[in-house]
Amino acid sequence: MAQEERVLVKHSVTGRMLVNSTDGFAYTFDPQGELTFLTINGVPEDQGTAVVALKSELNVFRFEEPAGGPVIKHWYYVGDNPVTYDAASGSLTIAVQSEIEYRPDQYWE
Repeated sequence: MAQEERVLVKHSVTGRMLVNSTDGFAYTFDPQGELTFLTINGVPEDQGTAVVALKSELNVFRFEEPAGGPVIKHWYYVGDNPVTYDAASGSLTIAVQSEIEYRPDQYWE
């Protein structure tokens, strides 16, 4: 069964989409002790600097979308953790400290 996955970075106050991996951005999750580092590559400077400017007001989501199966959503808490952007490489790194996983199909029929 093929599985699709995507990551969204949104402004938590307005809901504004800041980065969407379906726009062609590759990403990785790297757990390191209490934190997990999400690195998104190829982010244009305007988007990267917008994320850093709003770093205390971010929502990060990961959607697992298996073919023929229910969507699994993951919400990551950023809080006061580091958020950095390297304009030279287009690399955006967001440190998250906790995750809530949920399945919408278990709440709505």
